[in-house]
Amino acid sequence: MQMNHLAFARSRSLRVSLKRGLARQALSEAGTAAIDMTRLIALAADFRPNRKALDRLAGRIGRLPGVVRVRLCPDPLRLVVITRAPRGVVTCHAGVEQFREESLLYLRMSVGIEAGRVMFDFTALSYCLHAIERLVERTDLALHQPLLPVLDAEASAGFAHLMAGRELTEAEDMFLPSQAEGVWVTSCDWMALDTDWGLSCLEPRGIPMHSIRTFLAPEQMRPTLWLRWRDDPTCRMAQG
Repeated sequence: MQMNHLAFARSRSLRVSLKRGLARQALSEAGTAAIDMTRLIALAADFRPNRKALDRLAGRIGRLPGVVRVRLCPDPLRLVVITRAPRGVVTCHAGVEQFREESLLYLRMSVGIEAGRVMFDFTALSYCLHAIERLVERTDLALHQPLLPVLDAEASAGFAHLMAGRELTEAEDMFLPSQAEGVWVTSCDWMALDTDWGLSCLEPRGIPMHSIRTFLAPEQMRPTLWLRWRDDPTCRMAQG
């Protein structure tokens, strides 16, 4: 029996079988071109409030392995860089280790001039292996195409949602809209600043990190979350 391409793409059993291998393959590919944050920060420290100089700097940064996106923002003048690298994440509570997991870590770095000094601002998104597997399993993403560019686009959109305050809340849970049909389930954590970066941190807890725990397709959502995700006016009135 032959299976046509559409049936293959929508086969839930195949997705369940392939999800772990595809997720691990994405982390492996990211590892071959992981960001060197120490080198990136050394380059970005050469920030000058000159458009031509910043265009050249953006080009140099954009050629670094592990850089997903570089954008020059005009007001206030700053560079925004999104990077990625696979990481082993250790989750601690009150100084006690709770668990370890493999993750694909994305960092959004904003660099600009403040009071005559080069200032850095960081936000992190961490996609654990389980969440990546659920994305493969619960969507119609093409199984024959690389998964890493899909995750890069998801992270870029995720940061845009966070910066614009478009995250969704349901009870005490937080969700980020996905580029695919569904939402990411997140928790708010903190990531220690790497001492090798040569930076001091004003926030004693470190860098805010949004840990992506799993992916929900519409059929996994609670009705109230589905309404918020669809921006249903009935739900907005109920919240008021």
